[in-house]
Amino acid sequence: MKKEIIDIALLNLVDKIQLAPKWKEKGPLDGTLTFQWNGRDYPFIMEVKKEVRQHQVYQLEKYKDKYQDIIVVAECLFPKIKEHFRALNIAYLEANGNFFMKTDQFYFFIDTNDKLTAKRETANRAFTKTGLKVLFQFLQDPDLINKPQREIAEKAGVGLGNIPQVIDGLKQTGYIITLKKNSYLWENRKGLLNRWIDEYDTVLRPKLLKGKYTLKKSWGDIDLHKGLTAWGGEPAADILTHYLRPEKFTLYTKETQRDLLKNYRIVPRADGELEVLEMFWPQDVNKNTAPPILIYAELLLEGGKRNKETAELIFNEHIKQKL
Repeated sequence: MKKEIIDIALLNLVDKIQLAPKWKEKGPLDGTLTFQWNGRDYPFIMEVKKEVRQHQVYQLEKYKDKYQDIIVVAECLFPKIKEHFRALNIAYLEANGNFFMKTDQFYFFIDTNDKLTAKRETANRAFTKTGLKVLFQFLQDPDLINKPQREIAEKAGVGLGNIPQVIDGLKQTGYIITLKKNSYLWENRKGLLNRWIDEYDTVLRPKLLKGKYTLKKSWGDIDLHKGLTAWGGEPAADILTHYLRPEKFTLYTKETQRDLLKNYRIVPRADGELEVLEMFWPQDVNKNTAPPILIYAELLLEGGKRNKETAELIFNEHIKQKL
């Protein structure tokens, strides 16, 4: 898919600029894209994406710091993402030929081409609402993939019939390799985590939202019913790291709205600072926070410098060793 994105993007670009771009796969990321200007080569380290979500910009900023000259080649980029890239002076190229690049020698900005019609991907059951619940458990426990399918289903809280379909989806996308019957080896779990965050944001999370509320007392004074309700997002990150002062609040719960109002003195409000979402995993009765992977995901999706820094702390302390 990446090769196709690059080929289409360059085909739509070459008749608009005089930079004679050439690309090769060898490189620290997805290869090198070299532009020629006045007899001189200008190589850029290339990161290729189908699209870029807001939480991925932080990683691209780190690549920019490391490699200096980096270009993002994508099938499609959202307007706010492109605006952010221009502010950071990160070059980008869309498949339709829209292009930004600014150096001491030249400046190009093309943003007039219509979005290309994307090919419809074959449905993959690993990235449905149910599949994402199963992947959430796999990301926390790498050994779970080789446990009996009934155990996997019980752990994820889904029907047994979903498990073979999720495993087939992971095979199709190359995240697992079959060693022998019902025995698998993981590949690129960090990539799977990044994709899970993308799909969680668009597929699963919107279906979990139960409502917005405002807090009537300090969040730190709220005594949660452990096992049924847990902090997520910024307050959970503060509990884990003591590095973040929460401004937005997230609760995951299995309690009814009536119980929430009674137990925690929260009040429904459309623009409230507290989001309440359905808890979709078996919660540890000894903890008042969601699993670290979910806290990490919420921080990246929310964005902001402090959230990103805190997310990195959580990744290094609680997640990295499981990937």
